[in-house]
Amino acid sequence: MATGIVSKLVLVLIVSATSLAAVLFFNQERLIFHPERLPADHAFDFPVPFEEVFLTSDSVRIHSLLFTRPDPKGVILYFHGNAGSLRSWGGLHTDFDTLPYDLWILDYRGFGKSEGSVSGEASLHADARALLTAAKARYPGLPMVFYGRSIGTGVASRLALEHEPRMLILETPYVSFPDLVEQIAPWAPTPLLRYRLENDAHIRDVRFPVHLFHGDRDELIPVSSTVRLAQLGDHIQRHIIVGARHNTVPAFAEYHRILGQLLGDP
Repeated sequence: MATGIVSKLVLVLIVSATSLAAVLFFNQERLIFHPERLPADHAFDFPVPFEEVFLTSDSVRIHSLLFTRPDPKGVILYFHGNAGSLRSWGGLHTDFDTLPYDLWILDYRGFGKSEGSVSGEASLHADARALLTAAKARYPGLPMVFYGRSIGTGVASRLALEHEPRMLILETPYVSFPDLVEQIAPWAPTPLLRYRLENDAHIRDVRFPVHLFHGDRDELIPVSSTVRLAQLGDHIQRHIIVGARHNTVPAFAEYHRILGQLLGDP
């Protein structure tokens, strides 16, 4: 009798573990991404000049916002986090208004006015390449800075491997996505993750400067991730913002002071 109970318990555990693994494998997009969809006629309202630009990525129509200034010395390509849309992300233009660069922000497929949906890591990188292609055409010969925030750090760092920017800036980066999952959900079977987003591999051997911003009170991505990434080479500098949490790094004057030093004069 006892043997039969144990056998049934083992069977239940196996079935439960298999079910959990299946849920994690086939529902990763739903677990990772939380986009806000916007109607096609949504009207953006910002107090500075901007353009709505539609791009094509794998035959998918992708929406972006380009904040312009007179005689820009280059352009910042910005890759945002895993939630929301340009309705809210567009407001971060205020963090860059005093810099001599245009700012071009992408909504990944399935976010905002962008069509389709994220269906794997490759789709994120395809959207990033579409933005880069458009930027090369609009800003021939001018410096480009790639900027990634949170999950967008893995997108920005991968793009930097394919086209060397003047500088790569990563805000609240992780070492890699599996490494992050292991830290925040150690029970999750990370080998099943279809998203790798390996910042460590992307920035280890590059020749351009890499700057990492991280709040020492980040409640989502441990600041130790930036400490570890900064140990990969002398071309990588870390900037720990004391008191900042995951979403509040730009709220601190120290962030703006350093950003101004980095990008004030290409």
